[in-house]
Amino acid sequence: MKIHAYSLAFAIPILPVSLATAATESTETVVVTGQTLQNGLHLQEPSRAGSHVGLSPMNTPASVEIISEQDLKIKADYNAINAVTRATGFSTNATPGNGGTSMSVRGFSGHSSIVQTFDGIQMLVGAGTRTFPADTWTLEKIEVLRGPGSVINGVGAIGATVNYVPKTAKFGEVKNEVDVNVGSFNLRRVAFGSGGTATDTLAYRFDIVNHESDGYFDNGEESKQAVAGSILFQPTDDLGIKLSIDYSDVEPAKYWGTPLVNEKIDSATRENNYNIRNGEIEYEDWWPRLGIHWRLNDNITLRSDTYYLEANRHWRNVETYENTQGTEDVVRSFYLEILHELEQVGNRTDLLMDFDMGGVNHTISVGAEVNQIDFTHYNNRPYAGDTEVALYSPIHGTWEEGVESQTSRDFSSDTTQYAVFVEDNITFNDQWSLVAGLRHDKYDYKRHDFERPNGEDDQTITDKFSGTSWRIGTVFKPFSNTSLYGQYSEALDPIGSVLTSTNPDLKLAEGKQVEIGIKQSTWEERLQYTLAIYDIVKKNIESSDPGGITRQIGQQSSQGIELDIFAKPIDSLTIDFNVAYVDAQYDEFEDNSGNYKGNSPRNIPDTTANLWVNWHVLHNWSIGGGSRYVAERYADHANSEGKKLPSYLVFDASLSWMPDPSLIVSLRGKNLTDEEDYVLASYGSTQWVLAEGRSVELGLNYQF
Repeated sequence: MKIHAYSLAFAIPILPVSLATAATESTETVVVTGQTLQNGLHLQEPSRAGSHVGLSPMNTPASVEIISEQDLKIKADYNAINAVTRATGFSTNATPGNGGTSMSVRGFSGHSSIVQTFDGIQMLVGAGTRTFPADTWTLEKIEVLRGPGSVINGVGAIGATVNYVPKTAKFGEVKNEVDVNVGSFNLRRVAFGSGGTATDTLAYRFDIVNHESDGYFDNGEESKQAVAGSILFQPTDDLGIKLSIDYSDVEPAKYWGTPLVNEKIDSATRENNYNIRNGEIEYEDWWPRLGIHWRLNDNITLRSDTYYLEANRHWRNVETYENTQGTEDVVRSFYLEILHELEQVGNRTDLLMDFDMGGVNHTISVGAEVNQIDFTHYNNRPYAGDTEVALYSPIHGTWEEGVESQTSRDFSSDTTQYAVFVEDNITFNDQWSLVAGLRHDKYDYKRHDFERPNGEDDQTITDKFSGTSWRIGTVFKPFSNTSLYGQYSEALDPIGSVLTSTNPDLKLAEGKQVEIGIKQSTWEERLQYTLAIYDIVKKNIESSDPGGITRQIGQQSSQGIELDIFAKPIDSLTIDFNVAYVDAQYDEFEDNSGNYKGNSPRNIPDTTANLWVNWHVLHNWSIGGGSRYVAERYADHANSEGKKLPSYLVFDASLSWMPDPSLIVSLRGKNLTDEEDYVLASYGSTQWVLAEGRSVELGLNYQF
């Protein structure tokens, strides 16, 4: 399907201005259960994901979505991936191998096409794995920019950018919060947060969470602890210095999927775990940051962030399971141990300038960024060892029974990244503005492979690559409550992981997007919606030429439409709904196994949709519920029917009671229909990673 963007741009009619309220008015809220009703699409709230100059979604010529702290609490989305995949067009393909954080949107998937930043800072991904943030309790909100975002955050953002905004120190009344949850699979979760003014010049924020569960799957225990704190020193109104530290230690379920039986999951195996008894998965992240915000004068502000990231990861598992056709046996292979040690130190500094020139207002950000990343990879190649277990009642066994090789240092890489960027928001009048941005990235890369028992030589690879991203877009407001926009952008993706490349001849993949859309808030802000239509083309992906030699001659494209709606028909009822359709395909792509021109890329559903309804039935009772839908996705380039992941429709619900304005008691149900086709991802060609079954939780939230 090819979408003719310009003919469909404004398929939803613009509602009469007589129904509209001024764009600058605040959203009406109704306090009924100790927290306000969901406050819409946050169209007037500044977002760091969409620009460096603090534009709100209403003034950004792109698709920007904000998931608030309140949204996270209402839906009890403890993991970031669960929260983000409620946003328009997103779906998960999370596995333990990618840190449980990989996702798809707009026809692209994985960490090499969807940038995830924390507090606006990009952690460069080593070996396709990202493990931070650990828990949504430490977050104030999540910002999403759909479509190319390399001009904001650099290489790796052709599909989207997700920015996790942490809770932070702010001046104001000291507020404390305790949150306790228990539930199915022996869930035990306790969280505490506190923040506010300490002295006339000091503010603080502190958050801690401990989450434990026995897990839905056999031998599927999981635990995580996250601690976050920040101190803001503000000696004058013009200068703020903030020290922030985030730490997390996560041990997710040692579950790598369930083997297929005749190309589907046998319902009798849904809760089985085929991993070894003493499997190991652990992610430990440490992230201190120092930020300076200094208003030099009425027109110029200096912003500087210096940061250090340390990420340590450890896997020791048997990861691949295959049912022998016609039998009740499962062959386990890949007794695999991997360790990652990643250190990143960097700084991003810019000047934010606001001034008038010739009757036109300019808000300009000019800055630079530098990162130094050291990455070391350990493993036990060759991954020898096969064992056989029963399909219906597997005996786990141990690592020692199947491993034959020793773990040692495999390779290390040393990467230095430099960038300069500029962005200008030009406001001609109340109706018309223009946004333009430019960024240039340069990488110096060195990799050293150590001599290993599997025959690999001791060798060193060096590489230098660079690229330029840019964006230009315009916003036109025929009414104060309505934005019509269009943009053209160019972005860059790496081929694989920047920190683990083995081919110095590869260059960056190039993406181009055209997007147009409309955003409107009307009926006294009781009805808000955004509509976007886009066309993206990504070139320079690896593909075989007619002679069978791999070259960067491939191309992938996608066209799609996205709709996001918020409605509050009465004061006690809110409705959130989004739906997205994408037509993604390989225009040119071939490897040793075949020519895939015209096929859909892996892990890309053509349709996703999310619904959530909140109804305050009485002054201290509320009911919430919703669903998420993800269409079928192919698990291979060949689009084999036997490897197609099924569509799923999942229902959640909640009941909340507020006996006191500061206390909320909640009963929640997740995956209420116990959806058997709730498949998160494929892992190899013989097994699927399943989501948890039906669960119930009881929660208590107390604020004082």
